[in-house]
Amino acid sequence: MQSRRSLRLDGYDYNKSGVYFVTVCAYRHRNLFGSIDAVAMMPNAIGRIIDEEWQRTAELRPYIDLDSFVLMPNHIHGIIVIHGDDSQTQDQCKPVLRYLQAGSLGAIVGRFKGKVSRLVHELSQCRDLLVWQRNYYDHIIRNDKSLQAIREYIVMNPARWTEDSYFRENGAYFFRA
Repeated sequence: MQSRRSLRLDGYDYNKSGVYFVTVCAYRHRNLFGSIDAVAMMPNAIGRIIDEEWQRTAELRPYIDLDSFVLMPNHIHGIIVIHGDDSQTQDQCKPVLRYLQAGSLGAIVGRFKGKVSRLVHELSQCRDLLVWQRNYYDHIIRNDKSLQAIREYIVMNPARWTEDSYFRENGAYFFRA
């Protein structure tokens, strides 16, 4: 059996304070969350669940703030700011597992994805519906110039939908609820 390659930056402590740009995709990039009408996202029931749970992420975790966010038909982009005392994270686990530690970026995204999936399964009455693609993409934002560029990218994402690498027009999956 072949092991899966991690998308995390090797050796980086994802439990420490920082600003992170994340992209989480729908399973097989299906248009599961709604549609774009001209330049605005029109979320369906699943999209509304995602939006609500994204906002709850910061309410449930006082050590994070949420910055820019966009819901797209088959993915989301968001900026998560993790605050905390970096000295508390030292030597709590093996370095290879830091991205899974409670309070880490991986734990935050994992719990968000899990909660959305549970709520969608309740709504759809279908436990077999796969909502998310395995894993997620992240980028560590290291300066204000990069932060501003990513914020602009997020805000402009719906207007540029047909140019997006995740754009799917044919074979779209639509959820009705």
